[in-house]
Amino acid sequence: MPLTLLGIGEKAKIVKLTGHSNLRQYLTELGFLLGNSVEILQQTFGNNLIIKLENTRMALDRTMALHIHIDMIEGGRQC
Repeated sequence: MPLTLLGIGEKAKIVKLTGHSNLRQYLTELGFLLGNSVEILQQTFGNNLIIKLENTRMALDRTMALHIHIDMIEGGRQC
């Protein structure tokens, strides 16, 4: 499932990157590596997601997030 479907406070592991090879390389350079954990912290009114990738907080455009496929982490919702 694409990262865009993850809810606020939910955590997942990256399982696949899609899109053109330049996009996949760019995402990899940002730290989107297979197996890394990602959490949605906030959804902005614009077209961005505020995420936590491993121990780094960053903003990510939704169109890029569509190319990051994830698997939910069991019990990955923070209360």
